[in-house]
Amino acid sequence: MLLIDGPDLITFTDSNYLMIESLAGEAKQEGFEFVQRTIDDWITGINRFSRSGEGLWGLFSGTRLIGIGGLNIDPYADDATTGRVRHLYIRHDYRRQGHASLLMSHIIGQAKLHFHQLRLFTANPAAATFYGNLGFKHLPGHKVSHVLTF
Repeated sequence: MLLIDGPDLITFTDSNYLMIESLAGEAKQEGFEFVQRTIDDWITGINRFSRSGEGLWGLFSGTRLIGIGGLNIDPYADDATTGRVRHLYIRHDYRRQGHASLLMSHIIGQAKLHFHQLRLFTANPAAATFYGNLGFKHLPGHKVSHVLTF
């Protein structure tokens, strides 16, 4: 998907998921291991974002990957109609410029097509505020901190 006057949104597949490696080092330095786990899980087949309604997307500025975000069937919910935001990460130099909101807008739009509810977990206060501003409600529980119902 080509975006006007902004970054390009792509869907990751078996042929291009290794592009995510360019984010892993920076994320790890910030204490975020989930970017590397995204790659590892794809390689092992644990999670390739390939079930119905799922996807993993990236934002590119030119040839530089600036962020990723995914959508899975929530493995912690008791039904397949609950989606889960997975592995949202934006490069430090590109934060607070609307890129996370752009990715989340796409993820929410896709979730509405397949799920009745979208959940996530974050322990990061800034992220919690971000998700709250997107309409997510605080819902503390096992492996969930926020929920958006459609």
